[in-house]
Amino acid sequence: MIAAIPFFELGVYNLVLLGYDIPIDPWATLVCIGFVVGMEIARHRGIRLGLQVKDIVDGSIVIVLSGFMMAHVFTVLFYFPERMLSPETGNFSIVEAFSAIFIRFYQGFSSTGGFVGALLGAFVFFTYIRKVDLWTHTDTICFGFPMGWLFGRMGCGVVHDHIGKETSFALAMDFDRGFGPWVGGDPFTQGIRHELGLYEMAYMIPVSLLFIYLGKFRRPPGFFLALFGVCYAPVRFLMDFLRNDDLGFQDARYVGLTPAQYGMIAMFIAACWVLWRLERTHYTRVPLTQPATER
Repeated sequence: MIAAIPFFELGVYNLVLLGYDIPIDPWATLVCIGFVVGMEIARHRGIRLGLQVKDIVDGSIVIVLSGFMMAHVFTVLFYFPERMLSPETGNFSIVEAFSAIFIRFYQGFSSTGGFVGALLGAFVFFTYIRKVDLWTHTDTICFGFPMGWLFGRMGCGVVHDHIGKETSFALAMDFDRGFGPWVGGDPFTQGIRHELGLYEMAYMIPVSLLFIYLGKFRRPPGFFLALFGVCYAPVRFLMDFLRNDDLGFQDARYVGLTPAQYGMIAMFIAACWVLWRLERTHYTRVPLTQPATER
């Protein structure tokens, strides 16, 4: 497999500042860059739509924090429920559950849980805290999401959070060159495997370009939120079949499907329903340079 992508990995860089070592984690850094990029793109669109900048910025922060919180909760509940079991008895333990969810909150994040948390955060913030139009503001923030998600998945790709099955696909990664045993696990035969983080990052490029093109015009509130679900869910559903099932850190599966795949089914159905509802509003296609018209 000469055509396979040669193995590379970004490790933690220790920045020495005033005599102290400050660890710069590549995943966290790229996720933060993605948040800033996505928020700035959403902020720019919000200005063009005549929305308050503070609503977009504050809402973005709440949505991201809520997303990360639920992402970890989903990880514990659906991917690693054994973390809530007592090591002595093997039974459910409130202490272990509390520790896994609220103390060891840095141990894993589920993107499906993140989407659920983001929607909950948006609903609470724009309905009860800021009390502005929920659909318009959530949709504006979602407009910048693919560009931010691109950097987030780049972070997953450079630290290899989502190593897939062995394959002969030319765009897979040659893990035989430089990749050692997984930390805390057993050595395994690496081979040439799907690097799902990089695949998803690459897919976000055309999705982002589509959003930018369609964003030249005013769209009915909820359009980009639903469009992302329609674009993302089917591809993510299929990609999860490429996840490894022979390594020591494989994803949980229920009746043959990962938790994310069940989430993608729900996301796709909901997104199609929203687009169908929006299609019936007969929203007028107007460039953003012009004032909004009545529906």
